[in-house]
Amino acid sequence: MAEDLTVNGVKIGGADAGAESRTIELPSGAAAAVRKGYGRDLMRAQRAAAGGDPTAVVFALIAELAEIDGRRIAYEDVLAMELGDVLALQAEVIGENFQGPPLQTSQASSGSDSRFTS
Repeated sequence: MAEDLTVNGVKIGGADAGAESRTIELPSGAAAAVRKGYGRDLMRAQRAAAGGDPTAVVFALIAELAEIDGRRIAYEDVLAMELGDVLALQAEVIGENFQGPPLQTSQASSGSDSRFTS
């Protein structure tokens, strides 16, 4: 990307934008660069997906974080993509940006617990 893009003085693109991105080949053969996401990206995605539908937020987040064949994309572009490409981008965006702590397993309740049997 040749120009620096800023929002409220915060640099969100430019020469170093690729420093924290991964390039993947989509099933269609297109090259997708997916950059590391930040809170501001999620905020913009939530605003773009009025109504709060979680799937719409993920699609908007894909549009925020991905470039296809060197070009930025819009939410509507994601809607028009082949399903395989959307699923690959969704896995990349969710996998990279939404890994939380491991889920804790709970013990199954059972009537055979020796502490409670007579």
